[in-house]
Formats: sequence, structure tokens, C-alpha cells
Amino acid sequence: MRELYHQLKSYSKKDYYPFHMPGHKRNPFSLEKNIPWEMDITEIDGFDNLHHPEGILAEVQKNAAKLYGVRESFLSVNGSTAALLTAVSAAMEPGKKILMSRNCHKAVYHGIYLRNLIPVYLYPEVFREYEINGGVDPEEVSRALDEDRDIKAVLITSPTYDGIVSDIKKISEIVHRYGI
Repeated sequence: MRELYHQLKSYSKKDYYPFHMPGHKRNPFSLEKNIPWEMDITEIDGFDNLHHPEGILAEVQKNAAKLYGVRESFLSVNGSTAALLTAVSAAMEPGKKILMSRNCHKAVYHGIYLRNLIPVYLYPEVFREYEINGGVDPEEVSRALDEDRDIKAVLITSPTYDGIVSDIKKISEIVHRYGI
């Protein structure tokens, strides 16, 4: 990430006029202040391609995967909705069951509908004092997987929009024990 930041910072100091997206043309005077518009670019020479990274963006993905302890990481070019629709579609065959926390992003529900999936819900604890959902209990994940051996994937939102973190390490260990 650091290398990408430095490369963007260096590019922002050059006085190129962009004839490409985004439409603000790196013009800080036309938009809200204190936002580094000059660093908001698209796929141009020297900055790789978001849809087929081979250079600096491929390196960012590799470093993110290492940071999160996963095999691969992907940069989303369209935000969380597109990333979640992609993840649900890639992970699930139509008609299969998915175990999910009830407080998932609405895009997960859209993905379930589009893939004709069968949701099995986990209900996170509720912090009534703050009127927010808490985390997903790993034991509830284990119980649900014991009760329904047809579940093919598990999707948990963590951290939640309120900053609540579930024990993803323990949940992933449980899920992997079931071969998911």
C-alpha cells in the first residue's frame, strides 16, 4: 500500500491534465476541500488495471492477502455491493444453503436472491442499551452446522456497521472443521 501511495503522491505533483475519468479532472477547486482529488485517477500508464492487475495493484492485493492471512485478496472496483455480489456468486451454486448473520449488508440478500440460495440465519446478540446488534457467537455457528449438514458456505459481517467484531478466527476454525 505504501508504494501505491507514494506513486500516487508523485503523480499528483505533476501538471498533467487528464482527458480521462474521473470527471473532476483532479481539480481541487471544483469540489470539497481537504480531499486529495489529484490522487483520484483511473487506469492510466504506470498505475496498472483494476480489472486485471499485473503491477502495483497486484502487489497491493498480494500484501493485503498476507496481512489478512488468506490465499488471495481482491480490490473491489465498485464498492462493497459489487464485492459482496461477486463473493456470494463465486462461492455458491444456485439452490444451495448459506449460513449467514441476519445483520448482513443488503447486497448479501440480493446475492441470495440472484443465485436462488437458501439462507439459514444466525441471530447476533443484541445490545439493547445501545440498540445495536452484537457479534455472532461461534457456538451458534457450530450448532447451526451440526443441525444442517447441507450448508455450503458461511457469511458473517465483521466488523459490523457499529464496529462490533465477531471472533472470526474461532468461527473460521469451526467452519473449516465442517469442510466449508
